[in-house]
Amino acid sequence: MDRSVTSFFLAICFGMAIMVAAATSQANKLDLTIGRFIECDPTGQQCKADNATYERFMAEYAFGLSPKLMAPASTLGYSGFYMGLEGSLTPTPDGGDTEAERKRWHDGVGPADESPGVMFVPSVHVRKGLPWSMELGGTINYLAESELVGLGADVKWSIFEGYRHGFRGVLPDVAARGSVVRVLGQSDIDMTIIGVDASMSYPFGIGGMLSLTPYVGWQYLWTLIRTEPLTYREDLDDDSVVFHPPEGTNWDTTGLSGPNLERMKLFLGFVLQYELLVITIQVDWGLATDWETAVEDDPRIYDPDDDNLSIDPEQLQTEVGHQIQINGGVGMQF
Repeated sequence: MDRSVTSFFLAICFGMAIMVAAATSQANKLDLTIGRFIECDPTGQQCKADNATYERFMAEYAFGLSPKLMAPASTLGYSGFYMGLEGSLTPTPDGGDTEAERKRWHDGVGPADESPGVMFVPSVHVRKGLPWSMELGGTINYLAESELVGLGADVKWSIFEGYRHGFRGVLPDVAARGSVVRVLGQSDIDMTIIGVDASMSYPFGIGGMLSLTPYVGWQYLWTLIRTEPLTYREDLDDDSVVFHPPEGTNWDTTGLSGPNLERMKLFLGFVLQYELLVITIQVDWGLATDWETAVEDDPRIYDPDDDNLSIDPEQLQTEVGHQIQINGGVGMQF
């Protein structure tokens, strides 16, 4: 193997080691603390979940972990292979018109008095070309300042690849892709993010040595969330947490519902290649959307003496604004 290729693979292994070491650290500013979206009286027996704020926060949080294309619409070819180190930066939208909106990111993650500011997700990305204009990909992602790791996989089909002869040679490459990211490392929730996207790209040669391939696309995201049982929490003055279920109390975070959040985003980027070296830049734009929060008649957080605790109707409407994400990567393509 060429020395430069060997050095690059060693760099990839070193990058993975850094991610593993970071995942075992105690920097938990971005670990989820969804129990704060449940408000209880001092006894813990009268509790109500703020489902709308919780779902809005989770939609924004999941956007930072969502699958990214980071490649042109064309595939690598039957024998092609790509491996690279990539990273994404997603500013956290912790602003808002009301105090309740401004504090949702303070409640949703880490210490209540800190704002994370940005989500940084480094990742290792591999892609392998297959016959019939197909391509498989996989990622290992880590959310910095948390214990969350995302395992991703995708399959892409480049529709016109191999059929661009004559006048069809001027047509851009067009691809359809399905992807999934399974989020691990959080005990309070079970989260899976599924995406389908369509993309278009066209390569340009530069000086006979460089290849520049801009691409654009659209993606639809489903975020599947299931909450796990959580014992009653009480936040102390020093922001530490104590677990002590009051006698007779019977509630958990399943009262935060199990939303299936849907969202769309647009993306554009370019791939610059010189021999084996590949540099990729991509910008994602999450579109604003709104939905009606699904709350069951029995919210499952209740007073043992009253199974019909009411929920404020204003909590049933949820909306999320625009979000932006900047992605970059460097890799080797064979």
